[in-house]
Amino acid sequence: MHVSLAEALEVRGGPLQEEEVWAVLSQSAESLQELFHKDPAAMGFIISPWSLLLMPSGNISFTDEYVTQQDLRAFTAPEVLDGASLTSISDIEKMHMYSLGMTLFWGADYEIPQSQPMKLGEHLNSLLLNMCDDVTLSRMSLRTVLDICSKHIRNSSCDPPFSYIRKLVRLVLGSLSQVYSVITRFKNDVPVNLAYFFSLTLVLVCLPEFQEDSLTIFDVFPKHMLSRLKQDMQRFYRT
Repeated sequence: MHVSLAEALEVRGGPLQEEEVWAVLSQSAESLQELFHKDPAAMGFIISPWSLLLMPSGNISFTDEYVTQQDLRAFTAPEVLDGASLTSISDIEKMHMYSLGMTLFWGADYEIPQSQPMKLGEHLNSLLLNMCDDVTLSRMSLRTVLDICSKHIRNSSCDPPFSYIRKLVRLVLGSLSQVYSVITRFKNDVPVNLAYFFSLTLVLVCLPEFQEDSLTIFDVFPKHMLSRLKQDMQRFYRT
């Protein structure tokens, strides 16, 4: 099981903290290096908040499976948008440096009011700005980013990077486990038929922000279970 960066911050409702940015940067760079060594031909994805996956192990992976509905232009390197041909490993590497930098800026700025600045130290901010340079040749290489992250880890008294990734994953998986416990409690406390239970589960899982004043959604359910479903959902939001 995995969690995208976008999902983790949506659950939190706030941005990545500075050490979390360092952690995601470090683990992402390690993952990219491993991918380049294994199969450079499989590096055609665009790193974004939806394609950067946080793993329970504390590692990071990438995919383009869940991003079909997202606008990735803000995370796509200018040379790619211009239609340039990426003919070398270095070209692909610099493309990913840009996308990773923009993704981390997005995470550091998530849900921060426009009147407030991002809370990034000067060193980290400068590093990300370099990664997002419009000029390909000016961007740092993956090796340089790895070296900078390694030095930061050695000189820092903070937890190892993988521990921050694990905590971000638990933000989402913990929320899902809470929903599951509510569903289980309802299943045990209320005599329901199978169709009713599936309907209740669907609402709880698919509509986590559901509120009592939005109960018109229940019109999609069969009339004979409508009244009981409303009562139980209202009880859920009062607890």
